[in-house]
Amino acid sequence: MLNRIKAAISDFLHIHPEEGVPEQVAMYFKHNVFVNTMDLAFFIFGDSFVSIVTIIPVFAATLTDSPLIIGLIPAIVNFGWFMPQMFMASYVSSLKKKLPFTLRMAVIERSVYFFFPVLALLVPKISSNAALTFLLLLITLRGLTSGLVALPWQELQAKVIPITHRARFWGISRVVAQVAGVIGSIIATFVLSRLPYPQNFALCFTFAIIAQWISFSFYRRNKEPETETAQEEENLEKPSMQGKQTKLVDLELFKRILKEDLNFRKYLIARSMIFLANMGSGFLAVYGIQHFALSEAQAAIFTALLYLSGIVGYSIGGVMGDKLGPKRVVVISVLIWAATMVLAIIAPVIWVYYLVFVLFGLNSAGMVLGDSLLVMELGEEKLRPTYLGLARSLTGIFVLLSPILAGWLVESFDYRVMFAISCVLSLIAAPMMNQVHDVPRTKSKPANL
Repeated sequence: MLNRIKAAISDFLHIHPEEGVPEQVAMYFKHNVFVNTMDLAFFIFGDSFVSIVTIIPVFAATLTDSPLIIGLIPAIVNFGWFMPQMFMASYVSSLKKKLPFTLRMAVIERSVYFFFPVLALLVPKISSNAALTFLLLLITLRGLTSGLVALPWQELQAKVIPITHRARFWGISRVVAQVAGVIGSIIATFVLSRLPYPQNFALCFTFAIIAQWISFSFYRRNKEPETETAQEEENLEKPSMQGKQTKLVDLELFKRILKEDLNFRKYLIARSMIFLANMGSGFLAVYGIQHFALSEAQAAIFTALLYLSGIVGYSIGGVMGDKLGPKRVVVISVLIWAATMVLAIIAPVIWVYYLVFVLFGLNSAGMVLGDSLLVMELGEEKLRPTYLGLARSLTGIFVLLSPILAGWLVESFDYRVMFAISCVLSLIAAPMMNQVHDVPRTKSKPANL
């Protein structure tokens, strides 16, 4: 088994001449794989201390008992990550070098986190309403600043990692990152259980800051190649921009893509339905702690289970993505989410409920890997930033709507009704996404299942 793993990694790190990878991309490939893997590993390690689906919702639950507000936390962050990307597409496309701009945005993103431990230490000294308002403000800034770095970060990844190796890179790098996340979660469990509130949360948030700046030190070492493709993209003017200066928001190009690309429209509709189906994600940790009368430290255990199962998810998804295509990975992940909701409803004891987070981790891994790769393959190479921006921003509103719907369902009925509706929406979304075409991996296999 060990020899097979070594052989697989060796094959992944070797670029074959027949794969047609540009010379400079191939030259820097191993270096860029290493620095981007370490960047991701330390970022996820830090994220395990400020998880928006476990740690932060549980922290918020100490300030409010409103299901709507708690459910909005991951939605606000994800919405902030999605929304700015469409408005940055034209500018990012015009950049010959993506790395310098990405680094500036990454500094802004990481600066927000300095205020999280400050807030935690202020909790005993200010009212719960003031603390909650401060938290929601920080959550909003966290989402928006991550949205500023998201598009150039994705574009640089697509530029330095060729499509022939992209799924395996995401799989391998995410496996390493998940291991780092497990380690972080173990530390977070110890901190949350041994230190008094709110010092326990303050220390967790501080660990996150340190890890994120270590990740930054690795990311800045990327070697961005001067490929022929990049040079062509720099000189190429889009049809809607002939004789004009680069627009911040190219509405004409957006309209043309949405009008002419049926496959992309199918993706947008299916992805929006998936976001609605994911309405229960922000409630799983809080529901488990309340339903089974658990301590706050259980939030870190839930996080560890997410990362552990994510290791399996990224390992399998990375191989599947390169062999079968990312669309299949997304469809399977949606079906796993439906099973997650069923288990959340019927789990009689905490040991069974732990399996909810195992399935959640498999779903998250598949969606992150599959969806990230799928969007990169929906349009022409030269329009990739535009497709990325449109895909994120146009579906982002559903990220915000889903927890509002979920919170209303919880307050009007209960958690289990909300989980049931989430399951039904997943079963509707899966066949919709299956109609989307990605790049065929083999001539013998069609794009659809």
